[in-house]
Amino acid sequence: MKFRAWGIAALALCVIAAGAAPGRAQTRKVKNVDYQVAEYQPTDDDVDQASYQSVSSVGFGSGGAGGAAIGSAMGGIMDRPIQIVAGAQYLYARANFSQALAYVDQDLINGGENFVQYAFDYNSSYGFYGGVYLCDCGGSILFNYNRLTSGASFAANSVTGQNNIYGPFEIDGDITGFADVDLRSYDLSFSKTIPLGCPMTCGSCCDDACCDTCCEDTCCDDPCCGDSCGNGCGCCGCPAWDITWSGGIRYAEVGWGRGASAYDYTTTIPTFIDGYTTRMDFNGFGGRIGLAGRRYFGKRGLFSLYAKGDWSLLVGQIDIETLVTDAASSSTAFARTSCDHIVPVTEIELGGTVHLGCHASVSAGYFWSAWHDLGMREEYDFNQFQTSHYDDANILGFDGLFVRGEVAF
Repeated sequence: MKFRAWGIAALALCVIAAGAAPGRAQTRKVKNVDYQVAEYQPTDDDVDQASYQSVSSVGFGSGGAGGAAIGSAMGGIMDRPIQIVAGAQYLYARANFSQALAYVDQDLINGGENFVQYAFDYNSSYGFYGGVYLCDCGGSILFNYNRLTSGASFAANSVTGQNNIYGPFEIDGDITGFADVDLRSYDLSFSKTIPLGCPMTCGSCCDDACCDTCCEDTCCDDPCCGDSCGNGCGCCGCPAWDITWSGGIRYAEVGWGRGASAYDYTTTIPTFIDGYTTRMDFNGFGGRIGLAGRRYFGKRGLFSLYAKGDWSLLVGQIDIETLVTDAASSSTAFARTSCDHIVPVTEIELGGTVHLGCHASVSAGYFWSAWHDLGMREEYDFNQFQTSHYDDANILGFDGLFVRGEVAF
């Protein structure tokens, strides 16, 4: 009973303390404001510097019953004005391997051998993202999902006295083959934009090249000044340059497959002789960092060009399995390997953005990505039709065009 009584008393004290703390904090805040008003007179320079990062509109975290409720419940980050953002992108991309051998074509007339690689096609892929923009400090918290797919196929025939066709795992003669890639990535990241230089001006009515022309100066008649953030980003109140750093986490699922089959075409219906199929799967988790630079153009800065680089380091398990089937012996042989692996990922993106009013934008450009140690890594000795070693610098890459649309409110 004594312990229970002490517990009830302690709980009551905690409740009283929790209720009193906001009152003390509020009182301290009011005194601080009164002190500043009475004793401190800001200079013109202070006003110019403060106005660039000021927020003239009420966001989700302050003002009004809804903002007060969210701010009280979430605290911290939700006490700052935010915008909800959502975007989607269309990707027209192809896979690229450092080495993706399809077959070897041996020239019996002129001599020599031609090592033929898989030629991957551009495929339509997609991605989407969403989160919040922290308007007063140029930050954001975003979740991003992307899926990339690509494929390739071939058909090669041996002609008596002219050439021989050799495929991996002793698949030779008249052969057909395929390859496919499927990559999914899930990212959660925080980013911070840092303006560089003075804000762009709107006209000769501005007294100072570094004045805040948006939201403070009447020479800037810009509808963006009335948005929920009020910070002028994408308008004339931002500098011509900025840089953005980001950091976060990534989870990725990567898989590819390839195979070849030999057929006898002398029969009425082509008869299967032998074939092989190889599959690779990787699931990895790790950290991700990025850096981007952007240059705005025009008095209102509604068009910009940017360059962006991202780097990830993922740890996970690689599983590779090869199945070889021979119709004559009705047998299937297989080889498997599995190991933990650290996979570096490098991504580069170059593009441009057009702001369509205050709450929408469209971006387009080209991207490249390299997923190290996830390529097709078997090396063959075709004199003995055996795997001789593994390539230790194999890369699964992607490159292609993207178009991205974004809305914020």
